[in-house]
Amino acid sequence: MKRYSVIVLGIIITVIGNTAMGKSLLAPAKFPKTFNDLSFTDRVEVLRAGYEPWESKYDKSGRCISGCPYAGITIDDHMDMMTRQTNAAINQLHAAGIALPDTQYHPTTGAQDTAPDATDGNIQYKPYAPVISAMADAMSSRCMPNQPEIAADQKYPIGEPLLGRPRITSPFGKRTHPVNHTTHPHTGVDFAAPVGTDIFSPADGTVSAVWTDSSCGRGIRISHAGGYETVYCHLNEQLVLNGEKVLAGCRIGKTGNTGQTTGPHLHYGIKQDGTYINPSRFIGRE
Repeated sequence: MKRYSVIVLGIIITVIGNTAMGKSLLAPAKFPKTFNDLSFTDRVEVLRAGYEPWESKYDKSGRCISGCPYAGITIDDHMDMMTRQTNAAINQLHAAGIALPDTQYHPTTGAQDTAPDATDGNIQYKPYAPVISAMADAMSSRCMPNQPEIAADQKYPIGEPLLGRPRITSPFGKRTHPVNHTTHPHTGVDFAAPVGTDIFSPADGTVSAVWTDSSCGRGIRISHAGGYETVYCHLNEQLVLNGEKVLAGCRIGKTGNTGQTTGPHLHYGIKQDGTYINPSRFIGRE
């Protein structure tokens, strides 16, 4: 009994001493340096909160060190994985009779090319029907402002999140990061846009995350039908809340220059079943 009392007294003295020095026994452990250092449970919680390992790192042999979907994956393997997922997603939409935009644009100039009956393997893309005035009127009654080129009640992220076909400054693909100068996959497209430009959801969905971090800046992620998600980074304003229902063509935020950027723009990404896919075919800019 005496020994037990001594142990309890020692614990009490330790707690009082730590408190007096500004320390706490409940202080959180030091956060790991990289996403790969997290346990599986912690990774799930971090991703659920909206954060992603934006800054992937590779060693001299080209294998991933941190921030990649699989440990040791190479940049080329990562790109191949996203390409396969993109083709699978397009095949699924094609099988369901859902048309993707048929007009093609040069990514860095916005110059239009006509591509009637564009073909990729066995996939025939149907012409992208122009928006009729009745559809635009319907959109106006649902949200204001709206993106009238996005069909009302659209379930899949087809079309652009900005008005006016803005210039794409950085397309989907492998690139050297303009800030940290490392080579890694660019998992979305960057639209040039002045701060405060309206951003629209291309499909009905539910906001699954609204967050701020040092890389993406102010970000939004929206879950859509068919396992699709859209991701928006570098926002100046987030106009939706986590868990909020959003309608196709309705405004969700405004572009900005937050996070790791060299100038104001919107980074726009699309995921399908958890893997980033190439947005170019979905916005008609390939």
